[in-house]
Amino acid sequence: MIPQLLPAARLWLARDPVAVVALTLGAIAAAVPIWTPDLLPMMDLPQHLATVRVLHSWNDPTFGVDKWHVIDFARTQYLSWYVAVDLLAWLLPLETAARVVLTGYAVGLPLAMALLLRAHGRDPLLALLAVPLVYNVFWFAGFANWLSALPLLLVTLALVRRAVDVPTWPRVAALTMLALLLFYTHAQAFAHYCVLACVTVALATRGPHPRHWWRVGLHIVPAASALAGWTIRSLVLADAAQWHAGHGGRNVAPAEVEFEPWLDALHNLVGWWLDAYRGDADEGIALAWLALFGWAAWLAQRAAAPVPPVTNNSSTSPDDTGLASPLPGPFAEKIPLALFLVTVATYFCAPVSYKWIWPISYRIVPMIALFAIPALQCARLGRRPWTRAVGFALPALALAAWTAAVHVEHGELFSQEAGPIRQIVARAEPAKRLISLVHGPGSEVLNQGPMLHLGQYYVVDRGGMASFSFANYPQSPIVYPDLDGPPPFPPRFEWTPEAFNWHDHGWWYDYVLVRGADDAVEGDRAHFERIADMPPYRLYRNLRPGWRG
Repeated sequence: MIPQLLPAARLWLARDPVAVVALTLGAIAAAVPIWTPDLLPMMDLPQHLATVRVLHSWNDPTFGVDKWHVIDFARTQYLSWYVAVDLLAWLLPLETAARVVLTGYAVGLPLAMALLLRAHGRDPLLALLAVPLVYNVFWFAGFANWLSALPLLLVTLALVRRAVDVPTWPRVAALTMLALLLFYTHAQAFAHYCVLACVTVALATRGPHPRHWWRVGLHIVPAASALAGWTIRSLVLADAAQWHAGHGGRNVAPAEVEFEPWLDALHNLVGWWLDAYRGDADEGIALAWLALFGWAAWLAQRAAAPVPPVTNNSSTSPDDTGLASPLPGPFAEKIPLALFLVTVATYFCAPVSYKWIWPISYRIVPMIALFAIPALQCARLGRRPWTRAVGFALPALALAAWTAAVHVEHGELFSQEAGPIRQIVARAEPAKRLISLVHGPGSEVLNQGPMLHLGQYYVVDRGGMASFSFANYPQSPIVYPDLDGPPPFPPRFEWTPEAFNWHDHGWWYDYVLVRGADDAVEGDRAHFERIADMPPYRLYRNLRPGWRG
């Protein structure tokens, strides 16, 4: 596949330099905010970095992570992101390696969109609309695995379209590997891909007879088998009693499926799209994106350049516009619109949460915006290069630059607000046990609770273990030892630090890290000694760790 991509890229550059140059500049704009702040404003990122630290520094006595954790790759499908960062961490500092992988997502999203657009005969210049969507609500939530799955989803769908046209075994093999990689990046993204791939195949083929689709359909079988195995091991289908008894009795999340009324789901669309900052900066980006989308729709109608008509041509070479050859199916040109409509329907029909998995439906909101882009039926935004450059590329790049500037500014503000977290965890001995109590996880910069997991930087920098942790969650490749793990917490303990007390939790830990005011810990001089005070943080040493008397 790779040798075939290089000549295709050269051909694309020769035939459409405007799109190539514009997408390159857009990808650079998308990557810049990842490299400017000291701490990325991603709530769950410290948890993911701590997981990689455990994997990367296993059996390293400097960090001592193997004393407090057990690695179990078979229990999770969150693997590709962790493995990628782990491998890069042999060449780069761990956090730098994570930023490289996150940059792959930021750059990959618009480029993957360009591939999907070309596969369906749309103008790849429309992929510039994906740049502002890189920094959606789930970026700031720190859902690194979910985000990394989005470019893979688009690329795999693009290849499905090509494979339906010409189902060669090399393409089926490439699809099989991509589907497995997608599953081992995020199971929900893979499940959504299965639905969209079926829609693509159904509308692209000439009829329902298996001879039209059986070869392409084979590529889903290995990944679907892996999904079935993980579903059983992770207790996704277990009843409430089995669920709460699983994973050492630490499964405290309710086992019920929770749905949201359709009107509430409609009302929450904007909030779960780009509404991450205090103030109206991101709302401005959303409005500008909608305006640019409308402008692109008007340009597409005015250009009057329809998608190439469906024929029975099965050639794999580009036609004289540089776009993909048409599909043989009678409804092929309606596939992008169908993908968009199915994604919208999935959002309204999916549950909000189930057991530990939250949110489910809300993750689909950025995908609705993404699949709206190829739904624009436009083979060419302008007949001449300068009309495409001035009419769409320049406004789109201006929006990309403004988006990057907004995120750079707010990233710096978050780093300042987060304070000296790395400095205070450095005051604790390495390879110990630390519990973090965050009073007021909110922020003056972000709408969510971005301070919630900052205590995991102790594991990243010093090793050992830190609570609250994603360890023992069904999506984590690391678990606690059965006998030496920490005491279990009540539901949502990380959000209710006031529930902390010595006899239930504190006796087990070597250190207590507090953000904000905690009179209970400060006043308990019989058990805790304050050893560092770096506002808004205080670090306490347990005078008798491991003793519950």
